[in-house]
Amino acid sequence: MKKIIITGANGYVASQIIPHLEKKFELTLIDIAFNKNFNSKTIEFDISSSSIEELDKISKNHDAIIHLAYIKPEILKDPNNVNKEIEFFDTENQNIIMANKIYRTAHNNNLSRVVVASSNHAADWYEHYEIHTNIRDMVSNKLIPYSDNFYGWAKASYELLSIPYASGKFGKKLEFVHVRIGFPREITDEISDNKFIPGAKGTGMPNLKRHLGAYISQRDLSQLFEKSLSKKEIIGNIDGVPF
Repeated sequence: MKKIIITGANGYVASQIIPHLEKKFELTLIDIAFNKNFNSKTIEFDISSSSIEELDKISKNHDAIIHLAYIKPEILKDPNNVNKEIEFFDTENQNIIMANKIYRTAHNNNLSRVVVASSNHAADWYEHYEIHTNIRDMVSNKLIPYSDNFYGWAKASYELLSIPYASGKFGKKLEFVHVRIGFPREITDEISDNKFIPGAKGTGMPNLKRHLGAYISQRDLSQLFEKSLSKKEIIGNIDGVPF
């Protein structure tokens, strides 16, 4: 049975996929603190403030990592207040540095694969300026990841940062799968209050359309991460680069 590390294991996305993955793999769950119960081994560990050498002690003798850990900005995102949002750079830059620690420890300990929680926000310039204005219907992975905010910029940076590790530049090729998660929550009455759509409490059907377009069920999200781990070989768009 493959041995898998999951970072950010006490978070929401982790809570959606761990019950399924525990049946398929031997998991080591990492987070700063835990307030949920799991059947798998848990380790309280702060990746961001720890050294790669300390992280290496945990990742040794594992096969792959699912990287979900994320440092949240101290203030909530408010699309109507760009003066606050422009301050998010430092936090998101910390997230990029943390991602590099994950890639480096996987490289150091000869893990075969890293699966990363990316986001639709890596390319959400298209959503904000083309999808909502009916210029474009779909965003594909063939498009350059444009984002108009630092959160999306960081997710796109996770993706690009992995290519040197996948290219073989450092003596071996580390396989990567980046999962651009959209809306992994069930469509409920509360969704109509989503504040990220213009209006006091959302705009009804346009709001619902957005969330349905990005929706992924718990079952499908769990299966997507499982297949990202179990697929025999990762084949990317560039020959010989498993990205």
